[in-house]
Amino acid sequence: MKKPFFPMFVDLSEKRIVIVGGGKVAARRACTLAAFASDILVASPEAEEEIHQLERDKVLKWYRGTYHESLLDKADIVLAATDDAALNEEVARCCRKRGILVNTSHKKELCDFYFPAVAIQGNVVAGITASGQDHAKARKAAGQIRLALKDLEKEDISTNE
Repeated sequence: MKKPFFPMFVDLSEKRIVIVGGGKVAARRACTLAAFASDILVASPEAEEEIHQLERDKVLKWYRGTYHESLLDKADIVLAATDDAALNEEVARCCRKRGILVNTSHKKELCDFYFPAVAIQGNVVAGITASGQDHAKARKAAGQIRLALKDLEKEDISTNE
């Protein structure tokens, strides 16, 4: 077994994030990244309502077309989140050629990083992964951590009164 991935917290405020795809996975990732990044580009002919809303709120830009490599020109991090495995793999190949960190939603072996389940409460942020092995377990752990963080916030409020 490969060694587990190292958890690292990165300032994305001045990084260009490109998400190729507009479906449910892409939308979930765009919603999560919206709390951390200010330069998000979604590339997809169609998109879920969450992406439409994030664009209306000026949280991201939506390129309403098919993927082409020039979309990666200023990218720092790329998420290939389509339902087309061949397209995801093409995006990963292009990113590797350019030295861009990439995550594919369909094949963990192609990922430079895993996209975590995230729990946020105030200035506390927790990222959870099951090393690409069990997304349901990571999602459940994130839910439990969210509850613990809410309880911690309540304790902080009650001790300050």
